[in-house]
Amino acid sequence: MKFPREKRESRTVAQPPPEAVQRVDGGGPWGPTQFDLPDRNGSNSQAILIVSLIGLIVLLVIAGLWALAYFQFT
Repeated sequence: MKFPREKRESRTVAQPPPEAVQRVDGGGPWGPTQFDLPDRNGSNSQAILIVSLIGLIVLLVIAGLWALAYFQFT
């Protein structure tokens, strides 16, 4: 048994907000997304430096707590 194909009219489901017209950069009409990539000529060395410093601080805190516990309980 075959059913005839239903014809659907195309319609816009959602529209961007009116202030999206003034946006120039950052992900299109809905604003920035997590998939926005940096410029090709852009450098992310600042982000690498920040993450490295935070990681170093966390490692120093862990090492300090370990040393404190080691000398306190031995």
